[in-house]
Amino acid sequence: MPTSQLRPTQGVRSAGPPGRRPRISTVVAGGAILLLAVGLLARFALADSGDPSGSGNPVMSASSAPSASLAPSASGGSGGTSGATAAIVKAQALLRRIPDDPRALTDLGLAYLARAHETADPSFYVKAEQALARSDALAPHDLRTMVGTGLLRLSRHEFDSALELGLATTARYPDSAEALGLVVDAQVELGRYPAAVASAQAMLDRRPDIASLARISYLRELYGDQDGAIAAMIEARSAGSGSPTDLAYVSGLLGDLFRARGKFDEAATAYRDALHSVPRYSPAQVGLARVDAARGDLAKAARRLEPVASRTPLPETLALYGDVLTALGRPIEAAQLYERVRAAEVRERASGVEVDLESAHFEADHARDPGGRPAHAVEMAREALAGRPTVYGHDTLAWALRQAGSPARALPEADAALALGTRDAVLYYHRAAIRADLGRRSAAAADLRTAFSICPALLSSSPSLSIRDLSAARALARRLGVPVPAV
Repeated sequence: MPTSQLRPTQGVRSAGPPGRRPRISTVVAGGAILLLAVGLLARFALADSGDPSGSGNPVMSASSAPSASLAPSASGGSGGTSGATAAIVKAQALLRRIPDDPRALTDLGLAYLARAHETADPSFYVKAEQALARSDALAPHDLRTMVGTGLLRLSRHEFDSALELGLATTARYPDSAEALGLVVDAQVELGRYPAAVASAQAMLDRRPDIASLARISYLRELYGDQDGAIAAMIEARSAGSGSPTDLAYVSGLLGDLFRARGKFDEAATAYRDALHSVPRYSPAQVGLARVDAARGDLAKAARRLEPVASRTPLPETLALYGDVLTALGRPIEAAQLYERVRAAEVRERASGVEVDLESAHFEADHARDPGGRPAHAVEMAREALAGRPTVYGHDTLAWALRQAGSPARALPEADAALALGTRDAVLYYHRAAIRADLGRRSAAAADLRTAFSICPALLSSSPSLSIRDLSAARALARRLGVPVPAV
Protein backbone atom coordinates (compact mmCIF):
# COMPACT_ATOMS: atom_id res chain seq x y z
CA MET A 1 0.00 0.00 0.00
CA PRO A 2 1.24 3.58 -0.57
CA THR A 3 3.18 5.07 2.30
CA SER A 4 0.64 7.89 2.55
CA GLN A 5 -2.24 5.50 3.27
CA LEU A 6 -2.78 4.80 6.96
CA ARG A 7 -5.13 2.10 8.15
CA PRO A 8 -7.12 2.76 11.34
CA THR A 9 -7.38 0.28 14.17
CA GLN A 10 -9.97 -0.18 16.87
CA GLY A 11 -7.77 1.70 19.31
CA VAL A 12 -7.66 4.69 16.99
CA ARG A 13 -11.35 4.57 16.17
CA SER A 14 -12.26 4.62 19.84
CA ALA A 15 -9.88 7.44 20.66
CA GLY A 16 -12.24 10.21 19.62
CA PRO A 17 -11.84 13.10 17.21
CA PRO A 18 -8.51 14.84 16.65
CA GLY A 19 -7.47 16.88 19.65
CA ARG A 20 -9.33 14.59 22.07
CA ARG A 21 -7.11 11.55 21.90
CA PRO A 22 -5.52 10.07 25.01
CA ARG A 23 -3.09 12.22 26.97
CA ILE A 24 0.39 11.68 25.58
CA SER A 25 1.73 10.41 28.83
CA THR A 26 -0.07 8.98 31.81
CA VAL A 27 3.15 7.68 33.33
CA VAL A 28 5.58 10.59 33.34
CA ALA A 29 4.12 14.02 33.95
CA GLY A 30 4.84 15.75 30.68
CA GLY A 31 7.03 12.76 29.99
CA ALA A 32 6.20 12.05 26.39
CA ILE A 33 6.87 15.58 25.32
CA LEU A 34 10.10 15.42 27.28
CA LEU A 35 10.84 12.11 25.58
CA LEU A 36 10.51 13.97 22.30
CA ALA A 37 12.18 17.19 23.39
CA VAL A 38 15.38 15.84 24.88
CA GLY A 39 17.18 16.84 21.73
CA LEU A 40 17.47 13.35 20.35
CA LEU A 41 16.24 12.09 17.04
CA ALA A 42 12.79 11.57 18.44
CA ARG A 43 10.75 12.12 15.30
CA PHE A 44 10.60 8.53 14.22
CA ALA A 45 8.74 7.09 11.40
CA LEU A 46 7.50 3.86 10.21
CA ALA A 47 7.52 3.72 6.57
CA ASP A 48 5.59 1.41 4.45
CA SER A 49 6.53 -2.02 3.22
CA GLY A 50 5.01 -1.11 -0.13
CA ASP A 51 8.11 0.39 -1.70
CA PRO A 52 6.98 1.77 -5.06
CA SER A 53 10.55 1.93 -6.28
CA GLY A 54 10.96 -1.79 -5.87
CA SER A 55 14.24 -1.20 -4.08
CA GLY A 56 13.43 -3.40 -1.12
CA ASN A 57 13.10 -0.46 1.26
CA PRO A 58 12.36 -2.13 4.61
CA VAL A 59 9.71 0.38 5.58
CA MET A 60 6.77 -1.00 7.46
CA SER A 61 3.12 -0.19 7.17
CA ALA A 62 1.88 2.14 9.87
CA SER A 63 -1.05 -0.16 10.25
CA SER A 64 -2.37 1.34 13.42
CA ALA A 65 -1.83 4.99 12.64
CA PRO A 66 -4.85 7.29 12.81
CA SER A 67 -6.85 7.77 9.65
CA ALA A 68 -7.86 11.38 10.21
CA SER A 69 -7.24 13.97 7.53
CA LEU A 70 -3.57 14.58 6.88
CA ALA A 71 -3.95 17.79 4.91
CA PRO A 72 -1.74 20.65 6.13
CA SER A 73 -3.50 23.32 8.07
CA ALA A 74 -2.71 27.01 8.25
CA SER A 75 -2.78 27.00 11.59
CA GLY A 76 10.88 22.56 22.98
CA GLY A 77 13.53 24.20 25.18
CA SER A 78 11.13 26.95 25.67
CA GLY A 79 11.90 30.38 26.93
CA GLY A 80 10.39 32.35 29.77
CA THR A 81 9.31 31.16 33.19
CA SER A 82 9.10 27.44 32.76
CA GLY A 83 6.96 24.64 34.01
CA ALA A 84 10.20 22.82 34.82
CA THR A 85 11.18 25.53 37.30
CA ALA A 86 7.77 25.36 38.96
CA ALA A 87 8.00 21.56 39.09
CA ILE A 88 11.44 21.77 40.75
CA VAL A 89 10.12 24.14 43.41
CA LYS A 90 7.07 21.94 44.04
CA ALA A 91 9.08 18.72 44.33
CA GLN A 92 11.66 20.33 46.61
CA ALA A 93 8.90 21.64 48.89
CA LEU A 94 7.41 18.15 49.17
CA LEU A 95 10.81 16.61 49.86
CA ARG A 96 11.40 19.04 52.69
CA ARG A 97 8.31 17.55 54.34
CA ILE A 98 8.89 13.94 53.26
CA PRO A 99 12.60 13.53 52.39
CA ASP A 100 12.24 9.93 51.21
CA ASP A 101 9.21 10.25 48.95
CA PRO A 102 10.25 8.33 45.81
CA ARG A 103 7.57 9.87 43.62
CA ALA A 104 8.67 13.39 44.54
CA LEU A 105 12.27 12.41 43.83
CA THR A 106 11.31 11.14 40.38
CA ASP A 107 9.33 14.32 39.75
CA LEU A 108 12.41 16.31 40.76
CA GLY A 109 14.67 14.29 38.47
CA LEU A 110 12.35 14.75 35.50
CA ALA A 111 12.05 18.46 36.19
CA TYR A 112 15.83 18.81 36.32
CA LEU A 113 16.05 16.95 33.02
CA ALA A 114 13.53 19.29 31.41
CA ARG A 115 15.37 22.28 32.83
CA ALA A 116 18.62 21.07 31.29
CA HIS A 117 17.04 21.25 27.87
CA GLU A 118 15.41 24.59 28.50
CA THR A 119 18.67 26.22 29.54
CA ALA A 120 21.33 24.14 27.72
CA ASP A 121 22.95 23.78 31.15
CA PRO A 122 24.23 20.19 31.45
CA SER A 123 24.82 20.51 35.20
CA PHE A 124 21.11 19.76 35.59
CA TYR A 125 21.83 16.26 34.26
CA VAL A 126 23.95 15.57 37.33
CA LYS A 127 21.13 16.72 39.61
CA ALA A 128 18.62 14.63 37.66
CA GLU A 129 20.84 11.57 38.00
CA GLN A 130 21.11 11.99 41.76
CA ALA A 131 17.36 12.40 42.25
CA LEU A 132 16.43 9.47 40.01
CA ALA A 133 19.04 7.16 41.55
CA ARG A 134 17.78 7.94 45.04
CA SER A 135 14.19 7.30 43.96
CA ASP A 136 15.17 3.96 42.42
CA ALA A 137 16.95 2.93 45.60
CA LEU A 138 13.81 3.66 47.61
CA ALA A 139 11.33 2.09 45.16
CA PRO A 140 13.12 -0.16 42.67
CA HIS A 141 11.65 -0.88 39.22
CA ASP A 142 9.10 1.93 39.27
CA LEU A 143 8.02 2.62 35.69
CA ARG A 144 8.20 6.40 35.94
CA THR A 145 11.67 6.26 37.43
CA MET A 146 12.92 3.75 34.89
CA VAL A 147 11.60 5.85 32.00
CA GLY A 148 13.09 8.98 33.54
CA THR A 149 16.46 7.29 33.91
CA GLY A 150 16.26 6.14 30.31
CA LEU A 151 15.53 9.70 29.20
CA LEU A 152 18.58 10.86 31.10
CA ARG A 153 20.77 8.29 29.38
CA LEU A 154 19.41 9.31 25.99
CA SER A 155 20.04 12.95 26.82
CA ARG A 156 23.62 12.10 27.65
CA HIS A 157 23.90 10.06 24.45
CA GLU A 158 24.53 6.87 26.41
CA PHE A 159 22.64 4.91 23.81
CA ASP A 160 23.83 1.39 24.60
CA SER A 161 22.84 1.68 28.25
CA ALA A 162 19.61 3.48 27.31
CA LEU A 163 18.70 0.58 25.04
CA GLU A 164 19.50 -1.94 27.75
CA LEU A 165 17.29 -0.10 30.22
CA GLY A 166 14.54 0.41 27.65
CA LEU A 167 14.43 -3.30 26.89
CA ALA A 168 14.40 -4.15 30.59
CA THR A 169 11.59 -1.68 31.20
CA THR A 170 9.60 -3.06 28.28
CA ALA A 171 10.05 -6.60 29.58
CA ARG A 172 8.76 -5.56 33.00
CA TYR A 173 6.00 -3.30 31.63
CA PRO A 174 5.08 -4.77 28.22
CA ASP A 175 2.13 -2.42 27.72
CA SER A 176 4.19 0.74 28.22
CA ALA A 177 4.50 2.92 25.13
CA GLU A 178 6.93 5.18 26.99
CA ALA A 179 9.33 2.28 27.56
CA LEU A 180 9.18 1.42 23.88
CA GLY A 181 9.96 5.06 23.09
CA LEU A 182 13.27 4.64 24.87
CA VAL A 183 13.99 1.55 22.80
CA VAL A 184 13.16 3.25 19.49
CA ASP A 185 15.29 6.31 20.28
CA ALA A 186 18.29 4.23 21.25
CA GLN A 187 17.97 1.88 18.29
CA VAL A 188 17.88 4.76 15.83
CA GLU A 189 20.95 6.39 17.39
CA LEU A 190 22.76 3.06 17.23
CA GLY A 191 21.91 2.71 13.55
CA ARG A 192 19.67 -0.32 14.12
CA TYR A 193 17.00 0.90 11.75
CA PRO A 194 15.01 -2.29 11.00
CA ALA A 195 14.77 -2.95 14.75
CA ALA A 196 13.70 0.65 15.32
CA VAL A 197 10.94 0.27 12.72
CA ALA A 198 9.64 -2.83 14.49
CA SER A 199 9.79 -1.14 17.89
CA ALA A 200 8.06 1.97 16.59
CA GLN A 201 5.31 -0.17 15.09
CA ALA A 202 4.81 -1.83 18.48
CA MET A 203 4.78 1.59 20.16
CA LEU A 204 2.19 2.85 17.71
CA ASP A 205 0.05 -0.25 18.29
CA ARG A 206 0.01 0.51 22.00
CA ARG A 207 -0.79 4.19 21.70
CA PRO A 208 -1.21 6.17 18.47
CA ASP A 209 -0.34 9.54 19.94
CA ILE A 210 2.07 12.43 19.53
CA ALA A 211 5.06 10.41 20.75
CA SER A 212 4.57 7.42 18.47
CA LEU A 213 3.52 9.48 15.45
CA ALA A 214 6.54 11.74 15.77
CA ARG A 215 8.73 8.65 15.56
CA ILE A 216 6.75 7.54 12.53
CA SER A 217 7.62 10.84 10.93
CA TYR A 218 11.32 10.53 11.62
CA LEU A 219 11.70 6.97 10.40
CA ARG A 220 9.80 7.86 7.24
CA GLU A 221 12.17 10.77 6.76
CA LEU A 222 15.18 8.53 7.20
CA TYR A 223 13.84 6.08 4.62
CA GLY A 224 13.26 8.87 2.10
CA ASP A 225 9.48 9.29 2.41
CA GLN A 226 9.30 13.06 2.87
CA ASP A 227 5.59 13.36 2.13
CA GLY A 228 4.84 10.58 4.59
CA ALA A 229 7.02 12.23 7.22
CA ILE A 230 5.09 15.48 6.90
CA ALA A 231 1.76 13.65 6.94
CA ALA A 232 2.65 11.81 10.14
CA MET A 233 3.85 15.00 11.83
CA ILE A 234 0.61 16.78 10.93
CA GLU A 235 -1.24 13.80 12.40
CA ALA A 236 0.93 14.03 15.51
CA ARG A 237 -0.07 17.65 15.92
CA SER A 238 -3.76 16.76 15.85
CA ALA A 239 -3.15 13.79 18.14
CA GLY A 240 -1.52 15.90 20.85
CA SER A 241 -3.08 16.86 24.14
CA GLY A 242 -3.76 20.39 22.99
CA SER A 243 -1.31 21.83 25.51
CA PRO A 244 0.77 24.80 24.31
CA THR A 245 4.02 22.86 24.78
CA ASP A 246 2.80 19.91 22.73
CA LEU A 247 1.62 22.17 19.91
CA ALA A 248 4.83 24.20 19.92
CA TYR A 249 7.03 21.13 19.82
CA VAL A 250 5.25 19.37 16.97
CA SER A 251 4.71 22.58 15.00
CA GLY A 252 8.44 23.28 15.25
CA LEU A 253 9.28 19.82 13.92
CA LEU A 254 6.76 20.26 11.13
CA GLY A 255 8.49 23.51 10.24
CA ASP A 256 11.82 21.68 10.06
CA LEU A 257 10.34 19.16 7.62
CA PHE A 258 8.92 21.87 5.37
CA ARG A 259 12.19 23.81 5.53
CA ALA A 260 14.18 20.75 4.47
CA ARG A 261 12.10 20.64 1.28
CA GLY A 262 12.52 24.33 0.55
CA LYS A 263 8.87 25.07 1.41
CA PHE A 264 9.74 28.21 3.30
CA ASP A 265 6.26 29.76 3.47
CA GLU A 266 4.85 26.58 5.02
CA ALA A 267 7.86 26.31 7.32
CA ALA A 268 7.48 29.89 8.52
CA THR A 269 3.77 29.31 9.17
CA ALA A 270 4.54 26.22 11.27
CA TYR A 271 7.23 28.05 13.24
CA ARG A 272 4.85 30.95 13.92
CA ASP A 273 2.24 28.46 15.08
CA ALA A 274 4.80 27.16 17.55
CA LEU A 275 5.57 30.67 18.77
CA HIS A 276 1.86 31.40 19.10
CA SER A 277 1.67 28.45 21.51
CA VAL A 278 4.92 29.22 23.37
CA PRO A 279 6.02 32.79 22.57
CA ARG A 280 9.75 32.33 23.19
CA TYR A 281 10.05 28.78 21.88
CA SER A 282 13.72 28.66 20.92
CA PRO A 283 13.65 25.92 18.22
CA ALA A 284 10.99 27.84 16.29
CA GLN A 285 12.97 31.07 16.54
CA VAL A 286 16.05 29.27 15.25
CA GLY A 287 13.97 27.73 12.47
CA LEU A 288 12.77 31.16 11.36
CA ALA A 289 16.37 32.37 11.40
CA ARG A 290 17.36 29.50 9.11
CA VAL A 291 14.54 30.46 6.74
CA ASP A 292 15.73 34.09 6.81
CA ALA A 293 19.28 33.03 6.04
CA ALA A 294 18.18 30.71 3.24
CA ARG A 295 16.27 33.60 1.66
CA GLY A 296 19.38 35.77 1.87
CA ASP A 297 18.32 38.03 4.75
CA LEU A 298 21.33 37.37 6.95
CA ALA A 299 20.88 40.52 9.00
CA LYS A 300 17.38 39.45 9.99
CA ALA A 301 18.66 35.96 10.82
CA ALA A 302 21.32 37.46 13.07
CA ARG A 303 18.75 39.59 14.89
CA ARG A 304 16.64 36.49 15.57
CA LEU A 305 19.59 34.40 16.73
CA GLU A 306 21.22 36.86 19.13
CA PRO A 307 18.63 36.60 21.96
CA VAL A 308 18.21 32.84 21.48
CA ALA A 309 21.97 32.26 21.67
CA SER A 310 22.04 34.29 24.88
CA ARG A 311 19.03 32.58 26.46
CA THR A 312 19.58 28.98 25.32
CA PRO A 313 23.22 28.65 24.19
CA LEU A 314 23.03 25.25 22.53
CA PRO A 315 26.20 24.52 20.53
CA GLU A 316 24.29 24.19 17.24
CA THR A 317 22.62 27.57 17.79
CA LEU A 318 25.93 29.23 18.60
CA ALA A 319 27.52 27.64 15.53
CA LEU A 320 24.70 28.80 13.27
CA TYR A 321 24.90 32.33 14.67
CA GLY A 322 28.65 32.29 14.10
CA ASP A 323 28.20 31.17 10.49
CA VAL A 324 25.67 33.94 9.87
CA LEU A 325 28.06 36.54 11.31
CA THR A 326 30.87 35.13 9.19
CA ALA A 327 28.73 35.58 6.10
CA LEU A 328 27.98 39.14 7.23
CA GLY A 329 31.70 39.92 7.39
CA ARG A 330 31.96 39.91 11.19
CA PRO A 331 34.67 37.27 11.72
CA ILE A 332 35.84 38.40 15.16
CA GLU A 333 32.37 38.02 16.68
CA ALA A 334 31.96 34.72 14.84
CA ALA A 335 35.23 33.41 16.25
CA GLN A 336 34.03 34.26 19.75
CA LEU A 337 30.88 32.25 19.15
CA TYR A 338 32.88 29.28 17.85
CA GLU A 339 34.93 29.36 21.05
CA ARG A 340 31.67 29.28 22.99
CA VAL A 341 30.67 26.19 21.00
CA ARG A 342 33.84 24.41 22.07
CA ALA A 343 33.47 25.60 25.67
CA ALA A 344 29.86 24.33 25.77
CA GLU A 345 31.02 20.93 24.57
CA VAL A 346 33.64 20.83 27.32
CA ARG A 347 30.94 21.58 29.90
CA GLU A 348 28.72 18.86 28.48
CA ARG A 349 31.49 16.29 28.72
CA ALA A 350 32.14 17.35 32.31
CA SER A 351 28.49 16.61 33.06
CA GLY A 352 28.66 13.15 31.50
CA VAL A 353 27.31 13.96 28.03
CA GLU A 354 28.81 12.15 25.07
CA VAL A 355 29.01 14.84 22.39
CA ASP A 356 31.54 13.33 20.00
CA LEU A 357 29.28 13.29 16.92
CA GLU A 358 28.13 16.87 17.43
CA SER A 359 31.67 18.03 18.09
CA ALA A 360 33.00 16.13 15.09
CA HIS A 361 30.36 17.66 12.84
CA PHE A 362 31.24 21.17 13.99
CA GLU A 363 34.96 20.58 13.60
CA ALA A 364 34.50 19.08 10.13
CA ASP A 365 32.42 22.07 9.02
CA HIS A 366 35.14 24.43 10.26
CA ALA A 367 38.19 22.34 9.42
CA ARG A 368 39.31 24.71 6.66
CA ASP A 369 38.91 27.84 8.76
CA PRO A 370 42.05 29.59 10.04
CA GLY A 371 43.17 27.48 12.98
CA GLY A 372 41.02 24.52 11.91
CA ARG A 373 42.22 21.02 12.73
CA PRO A 374 41.12 18.68 9.94
CA ALA A 375 43.06 15.66 11.23
CA HIS A 376 41.49 16.13 14.65
CA ALA A 377 38.04 16.35 13.05
CA VAL A 378 38.64 13.02 11.30
CA GLU A 379 39.75 11.38 14.53
CA MET A 380 36.68 12.69 16.35
CA ALA A 381 34.39 11.57 13.54
CA ARG A 382 35.81 8.03 13.58
CA GLU A 383 35.29 7.77 17.33
CA ALA A 384 31.77 9.18 17.00
CA LEU A 385 30.83 6.73 14.27
CA ALA A 386 32.03 3.81 16.38
CA GLY A 387 29.58 4.81 19.10
CA ARG A 388 26.75 6.01 16.85
CA PRO A 389 26.84 4.14 13.52
CA THR A 390 24.03 6.17 11.96
CA VAL A 391 23.65 7.60 8.49
CA TYR A 392 24.60 10.99 9.91
CA GLY A 393 27.61 9.46 11.62
CA HIS A 394 28.80 8.21 8.23
CA ASP A 395 28.11 11.62 6.69
CA THR A 396 30.12 13.38 9.39
CA LEU A 397 33.10 11.10 8.82
CA ALA A 398 32.78 11.52 5.04
CA TRP A 399 32.79 15.30 5.35
CA ALA A 400 35.68 15.30 7.82
CA LEU A 401 37.75 13.15 5.48
CA ARG A 402 36.91 15.35 2.52
CA GLN A 403 37.81 18.49 4.46
CA ALA A 404 41.11 16.82 5.41
CA GLY A 405 41.92 16.20 1.76
CA SER A 406 41.05 12.48 1.58
CA PRO A 407 38.09 12.25 -0.82
CA ALA A 408 38.87 8.66 -1.84
CA ARG A 409 38.45 7.53 1.76
CA ALA A 410 35.44 9.79 2.17
CA LEU A 411 33.38 8.36 -0.70
CA PRO A 412 32.47 4.98 0.90
CA GLU A 413 31.27 6.84 3.99
CA ALA A 414 29.18 9.20 1.85
CA ASP A 415 27.66 6.18 0.12
CA ALA A 416 26.85 4.65 3.51
CA ALA A 417 25.17 7.89 4.57
CA LEU A 418 22.71 7.45 1.70
CA ALA A 419 22.18 3.71 2.15
CA LEU A 420 18.63 4.12 3.50
CA GLY A 421 17.57 6.38 0.65
CA THR A 422 17.32 9.42 2.93
CA ARG A 423 16.19 12.45 0.92
CA ASP A 424 18.45 14.97 2.63
CA ALA A 425 19.92 17.69 0.43
CA VAL A 426 22.99 17.98 2.63
CA LEU A 427 23.90 14.31 2.25
CA TYR A 428 23.70 14.59 -1.54
CA TYR A 429 25.69 17.85 -1.58
CA HIS A 430 28.43 16.31 0.52
CA ARG A 431 28.74 13.34 -1.82
CA ALA A 432 28.68 15.67 -4.83
CA ALA A 433 31.62 17.64 -3.44
CA ILE A 434 33.52 14.44 -2.69
CA ARG A 435 32.91 13.03 -6.18
CA ALA A 436 33.93 16.33 -7.72
CA ASP A 437 37.20 16.23 -5.76
CA LEU A 438 37.80 12.80 -7.29
CA GLY A 439 37.17 14.11 -10.79
CA ARG A 440 33.88 12.23 -11.19
CA ARG A 441 32.09 15.16 -12.73
CA SER A 442 29.05 13.34 -14.10
CA ALA A 443 28.27 11.58 -10.82
CA ALA A 444 28.93 14.77 -8.86
CA ALA A 445 26.58 16.72 -11.11
CA ALA A 446 23.85 14.11 -10.66
CA ASP A 447 24.17 14.31 -6.88
CA LEU A 448 24.11 18.09 -6.92
CA ARG A 449 21.01 18.16 -9.11
CA THR A 450 19.35 15.79 -6.65
CA ALA A 451 20.37 18.00 -3.72
CA PHE A 452 18.91 21.11 -5.36
CA SER A 453 15.73 19.23 -6.29
CA ILE A 454 15.21 18.27 -2.65
CA CYS A 455 15.85 21.78 -1.33
CA PRO A 456 17.14 24.68 -3.45
CA ALA A 457 18.81 26.17 -0.37
CA LEU A 458 20.44 22.81 0.48
CA LEU A 459 18.92 22.72 3.94
CA SER A 460 18.30 19.72 6.15
CA SER A 461 15.73 19.13 8.87
CA SER A 462 18.77 18.56 11.09
CA PRO A 463 21.19 21.39 11.98
CA SER A 464 23.46 20.29 9.12
CA LEU A 465 25.09 22.62 6.59
CA SER A 466 26.46 25.99 7.50
CA ILE A 467 25.34 29.12 5.70
CA ARG A 468 28.62 29.49 3.82
CA ASP A 469 28.27 26.03 2.30
CA LEU A 470 25.49 27.28 0.05
CA SER A 471 27.85 29.64 -1.79
CA ALA A 472 30.39 26.82 -2.12
CA ALA A 473 27.69 24.53 -3.51
CA ARG A 474 26.61 27.15 -6.03
CA ALA A 475 30.21 27.62 -7.11
CA LEU A 476 30.50 23.86 -7.56
CA ALA A 477 27.30 23.87 -9.60
CA ARG A 478 28.72 26.49 -11.95
CA ARG A 479 31.87 24.41 -12.45
CA LEU A 480 29.79 21.32 -13.18
CA GLY A 481 27.25 23.05 -15.39
CA VAL A 482 24.36 22.36 -13.01
CA PRO A 483 21.56 24.95 -13.02
CA VAL A 484 21.23 26.70 -9.67
CA PRO A 485 17.56 27.09 -8.74
CA ALA A 486 16.26 30.24 -7.15
CA VAL A 487 15.43 30.12 -3.48
